[in-house]
Amino acid sequence: MKKLLAALLTLALMLSASAMAATYTDIFTNFDQRATWTDATTIDFTDDGVTISGNGAAADGTVVYITGDGTYVISGTCKNGQIVVELNKADKAQLVLMGLNLTCLDSAPLYVASADKVSLTLAEGTVNTFSDGKAYTAAFDKKPTACLYSRDDLTINGKGELVVNANVNNGIGTSNDLKIVSGTVTVTATNNGLKGNDSIAIMGGKISVTSKDDGIKTENETDPGKGYIYIEGGEIAVTCADDALQATQDITVAGGHLTVNANGKTINCDGSQDILSGSIN
Repeated sequence: MKKLLAALLTLALMLSASAMAATYTDIFTNFDQRATWTDATTIDFTDDGVTISGNGAAADGTVVYITGDGTYVISGTCKNGQIVVELNKADKAQLVLMGLNLTCLDSAPLYVASADKVSLTLAEGTVNTFSDGKAYTAAFDKKPTACLYSRDDLTINGKGELVVNANVNNGIGTSNDLKIVSGTVTVTATNNGLKGNDSIAIMGGKISVTSKDDGIKTENETDPGKGYIYIEGGEIAVTCADDALQATQDITVAGGHLTVNANGKTINCDGSQDILSGSIN
């Protein structure tokens, strides 16, 4: 009888968890997953200036402004430069990082000021590094709050490597949605490692986050269907001074493997917490 009651209780808990689990479908669009390209404008950074071949981009010294939808292959090394994306709100851009080492001393080295969506494609066999200085003093109406910062949706994909050294604030941040589809991503941050105001969704890849506050964080408390973290797969390692995963409305782990070393909580969410599959150590 005790065994039967225990089995019924386990079944009830499973059904209850299934009923409460948030549903995530069609999160990763074709654009998010597109890691190939054909025609592209090329951008090559040096310490002395930038060489551009193609349309949609222009340089002012070592600051590149991307204003047209399309694909851009970006490479080179610069000790003090920046990429600013200023698209119409309906336009998308794919930035293919082909061995780029970019530091910006007075702002974020990549700032997406406006767009529908921007994807960063990490070219296979390349290492791409973004670093900021000690303070953001460059003049913008709304200053970036992360070393890689987008006011709109941002996606990372590809088979290459991305290294982010954030010395001022967050590592990779968006005011909307942040998605990581694939690639090797290493983030070291003074504040939060990955921060998406509306959501963070991880499809796969190898991700390492070291931060002096939360590891992976979302903040939207008011909009239905926002403020969530969704992990579908990948190898994720988080070392942080506060919470590893923090979200306002939902955290769902549907797969992948997480290794956590946190001074705060492994999972912190006032809403629903759905650990459906995968593993957390």
